[in-house]
This record gives sequence, structure tokens and C-alpha cells, in this order.
Amino acid sequence: MNKLNKLKVREELRTLDKVSYASEHIDLPEGGIDCYEGCNPYGFPPELIEEAQAFDLNKLGPYPHSTAIFDGLKEYFKGQVFLEPENLMITDGSISALYIINNLFSEKGSKVLGIQPQFPDQEASLKLNGMIYEAVSMRREDNYKIDTQEILDRIDSNGHELSMIYIDNPNNPTGQIINCDIIEQIIKKAEPYGIAVVIDEAFGDFMSNENSAIKYLEKYENLIMVRTMSKGFGLAGLRIGYIIAAKPVIACMRKLRDPYMVNEFARELAGAALLQSHHIWEYIAEFAKQKREIRSVIGDNLKMAETCDTVSICLLYHEDKSVDLKKMFYDRGVLCVSGDTFNSLDKSFVRMRLPKTDEFPILLEAVKNINQSK
Repeated sequence: MNKLNKLKVREELRTLDKVSYASEHIDLPEGGIDCYEGCNPYGFPPELIEEAQAFDLNKLGPYPHSTAIFDGLKEYFKGQVFLEPENLMITDGSISALYIINNLFSEKGSKVLGIQPQFPDQEASLKLNGMIYEAVSMRREDNYKIDTQEILDRIDSNGHELSMIYIDNPNNPTGQIINCDIIEQIIKKAEPYGIAVVIDEAFGDFMSNENSAIKYLEKYENLIMVRTMSKGFGLAGLRIGYIIAAKPVIACMRKLRDPYMVNEFARELAGAALLQSHHIWEYIAEFAKQKREIRSVIGDNLKMAETCDTVSICLLYHEDKSVDLKKMFYDRGVLCVSGDTFNSLDKSFVRMRLPKTDEFPILLEAVKNINQSK
């Protein structure tokens, strides 16, 4: 008998596997490029080097109390929302934010509506909390475009059974963006049923703030928005994310988390980074150019799923469903995420995070070669 069976660990944790592409080890092909991790390939704003060097190490003595990230967020979302400290919770990356949110609604057997494919760690976390995940699947015949009308229809038919709706916007792995007007329709339709609508904007810094769900904060108490400093701002190693929601919701979440989550150094640098948003927009045009170039050389064996060109990730898939597309790219010097880590996809898909300009020729050559190979 497995010794763990003698302990009163929840059944889901004993019996379910966690599917995730997150890893502490990156196996980069020799001489190749990293298109695996979702962080900004250009790194963090260079202005942060001076900020880090000027950081007062004496601040590491007391518990963390810096409000720098709140000040930065107020400036970053200026014109979209009137943000108060009670609307904000900072977390160790957005994945920790999702764990806190899931814990808030994790009554065993409660149902969550989402999309497939999307961020696999969230789906795994919901199931490990004993929740039931139901998904609106993207379809191959629609080039994996999100069917937002089906989401709305599901609320109409099953709203009384749902405790949460989870949508990542932009979508991971496709990089497509749902218009904020549609997001509001979902929030509004869910509100009478008491359904929390969690909008995960982990890649949100690659779209205009005008499309962020944050603009609906004061209008809907059932909206919970999640973001991270890991993607656009290139600070994945700093481990800092945040939740923005109505004050009563944040108050409940504070009961579930470490009151000193996120260290003082991270809070200070995140606040400084938020004042350097130009760093992201400098490279968005380059990502769009790369996606257009990839589209121009595929169409035989390879296809690109529905996407928004400003977002740094995209989903590629092979016409032959039996191939291992990640391996095909790895053999050509490109490391990417296999589709089989996303529910509803398989090894004939890869999520590709676009590289820096000087590395793009390696990716483009691999794309051309795979598209034309027999």
C-alpha cells in the first residue's frame, strides 16, 4: 500500500495528475533558441537596472510594506479605472493569484466554465480542488477561434449550476483576444446567477489597456481580473502578479493568503517597471511582423490558429495529426511547448513564443522546412 493512502490527503491530490508545461529545467537545443517560456524575449525595461542598484538593502529587514506597485498600477491604468488599495492584492506571480481565487470558490463538486485550450495549470488546479471543469472547445474547422456565443449560451442554459467562469484573455496558447464588449456581456449575463468571472490577463500587456476588463471594476462585483509582471514586463524571475476585484472580494481573499506575500525588492521594482510601459510597445510591432512572415510561408503542412498579431504567442499545428511537432522544431533548433500539455490538443500542435529579432531567422527557417517536408 502506498504510504500516502494512510494520510488524510484529499482524494483529488492522491489520484489526479497535474498537467503543466511549467518547469524548472529548460532543455534548449544546442545552438538553438528558446520559444518556450512565455516571458518577454527582450527581458525587462533597462531602466530597472538603475532602480535595482539604488535599492536600499535596509528595507529587507522589516516585513514588506511598499506601496510602489499600487502607485505604478494607478498610473498604468490611468483613465481606465479609479483604483484603490482595497481593490488590489499582490501575489507571487499570477499562478498564485489563481490558486487563491480557486480556494475562494472551491466547494467540492462546484462547476467552472472555461475554454479549451487555455492555461493548463488553472484547469489542473480547479480539478485538484475537487471542482468540475466544463469547457467550450475551439474547433479545427473554425481555425480554433473562440466561440464567445457558445459561452453566453452556456450561461443561459447552466448558469444556476456554475460558481465560476474562467477565461484567459489574450488566450494562451493561441494569442487571440476577446473584445472587451464581449467580456462585459459575459460578466453581465453571469451576474444574476452569482457567478464569479475570472479574466486572466497574463498576456494582457500585449493588448491595449482599453481592452482590459479592469474598466468594469466599479460596475460589476462578480469580476475578478488577474495579471502578472512575468510576460510583457519580462520579470518572470521576480515572481509578482496581482488580482484586481471589488473590495469585498479582495477582503475575503486576504483571509486565505500570506499577509506578507511578495518581498520588498519585488514590490519596488514592479512599481518602477509599470512606469516604463513603452518597453512593451517598442516590440509589439516586431511580434506582428513575425506572425505575418510566418503566415506567408505556411499553408502546406503547417497552419497558424486564430491569433492577434500584437500578442507574443501563437499556436501552430500540423496537418498530419500523428507527428510530434515539438520534436520537429527541436531538431531544427527551436524549443517550444508541446500541444499535448493543453487539454483538447495533442503532439501535432505547438505553442510558440516569438523570439527576438536577431533569432527569428532560425525560427522562420524551421517553419519553412517543416511546412515543406514530406
